[in-house]
Amino acid sequence: MDQLGDRIQCSIRNPQRRLFEDELVEGKIYTICNFSVAINDKKYKATNHASRIYFKRDTQLRLVDDPSFSENVFRFVPNEVILNHTNAQSHLIDVIGLLTAKGDIIEFTKNGKKSNYIVLELDDMGKGKIRCTLWEEFASKLVKHIQEQLTSEYILIVQFAKFNLFKGTMGISNITYNSNLYINADFQAVKDFRKSVIMSGVPPLNQLSQITTEPVYSIEEDLIDKSIYKSISELKECIENGSFVTIGTVVAIDPKNGWWYKSCKHCFHSLKEAENSYHCAKCDTYPTIHTPRYSINIKVVDDTDSAAFLLYDKEASKFLGISAFDLRLAQLTRGGTNEEYPIELNSFRGKNYLQSLREDGGS
Repeated sequence: MDQLGDRIQCSIRNPQRRLFEDELVEGKIYTICNFSVAINDKKYKATNHASRIYFKRDTQLRLVDDPSFSENVFRFVPNEVILNHTNAQSHLIDVIGLLTAKGDIIEFTKNGKKSNYIVLELDDMGKGKIRCTLWEEFASKLVKHIQEQLTSEYILIVQFAKFNLFKGTMGISNITYNSNLYINADFQAVKDFRKSVIMSGVPPLNQLSQITTEPVYSIEEDLIDKSIYKSISELKECIENGSFVTIGTVVAIDPKNGWWYKSCKHCFHSLKEAENSYHCAKCDTYPTIHTPRYSINIKVVDDTDSAAFLLYDKEASKFLGISAFDLRLAQLTRGGTNEEYPIELNSFRGKNYLQSLREDGGS
């Protein structure tokens, strides 16, 4: 982002990432020389700039100290524009609004991990109010602020927000690692907005309206609300930390590394051969038997590239409706070998595959 608030997306491909990852610090100002420019024609974009830039091996960075460079430059998108927007996966935006209603924090557990969100209503004194979903630390931050700093109005800025379509109506939500939330911040933008609230004749809110929140989210809505979509080609180039979602079609099953592995009975950790037994490094035990679990290599493609993914036991068992133990037994009964993969695995072909990934190596 430059001093005027204009934004352009920048990517650093994997071969160059280690040259720059320790040098770049969020919030610092740099001059950048000797980079390449390409058309920003990706399906999903962080900005709506016509171009994007790529670092090269000989790209030069210089940290500068410029007191005249504003740290709080926003490009606010009016609620009317948001409500009429049609692409929920397009660029990130800045939003400012008066908090007029909120729901309760909804807590839930998925795959053993606790999470929460809160639904708000924001009014920008224009034509219409929008629904805003804040996830996890953003939700907690807002609730804590309201509890500790009671006032007649709360003006929120959500910087780098994501469009969020809910039941046919467009709103916004924060995304992990990228968005910023400001509440009654001492910014000129907030002071100017407060004047517009006064000029609109909106009476001070002694109590926020209550939103009845429906705690019903499909896995896909949950993942996409909390994460940035990236195509397979973008994932291969990505170096930033964050939670991402990619979607593609399964086109092949690769049997070269097998389709199951020997796991510990008490955990999902792979066992190593030991003398007259196995060894589980996680449990630090030496079991004499193993439990077969799925580990299926699949090839997934989208309209940009292809990639290999590992499909593990929980998801594979749920889709196939049979455990790895029972399928292996059926395979052996039919005269098959461990080197062959069962015909049942062909049912994955042609299916759409949605994967949530964390750039720290998890998924």
